[in-house]
Amino acid sequence: MQLQLSYQLLLTLPLLVAGMLYGWRRGWREEGITTVVLLGALLFFGNNRLAESLGSLVNRIVEAFALFFSTLFGGEIVARDLVTATNQNGFRFIGFLLFVMLAYLIGGALGQRASLQRGGRLLGSVLGGLNIFLIASQLFGFIQRFLPSVFERESTIRITPDQDANLLRSYLPSIFALLLILLLIVVFLRLPKIRQ
Repeated sequence: MQLQLSYQLLLTLPLLVAGMLYGWRRGWREEGITTVVLLGALLFFGNNRLAESLGSLVNRIVEAFALFFSTLFGGEIVARDLVTATNQNGFRFIGFLLFVMLAYLIGGALGQRASLQRGGRLLGSVLGGLNIFLIASQLFGFIQRFLPSVFERESTIRITPDQDANLLRSYLPSIFALLLILLLIVVFLRLPKIRQ
């Protein structure tokens, strides 16, 4: 039996699980606000025309500051374009990353995490997975522009029957080590609440 996955999906699956766990912790309000800001980031930085318009707006703001400082200091200050045709892709990449950080900050500031019910956490988990999918799809698109051959790999997962019944015993130390690390992370995250 063979299961074929695209390389991008294989890279995204662990991030999706992490996003769903983080969304469970944050709740539906925080993740919903984050989703709205992320959709705005995709709108501005995923579309070529809107990204060019945003780049020209940034250049005009730089020109306005140059004019202001020319007037203030009484000299001639010439503004150089911050966003040009040669660095347009870099501008879009950096702008999208800044919007992602801003989305999570705004979601955390405006969302209310108090008194979350199980349904709110479940919806937050779904929205957290959606947010990670939106971020990963756009970032993979940027990476593909800069490094076109990085995702040209084929991944195959092969499931074969194993005759060795003691194989699972060899994984026990690793499983218990992972469980201990997970327990330490949970205790670390709950420590401020335990102290209260």
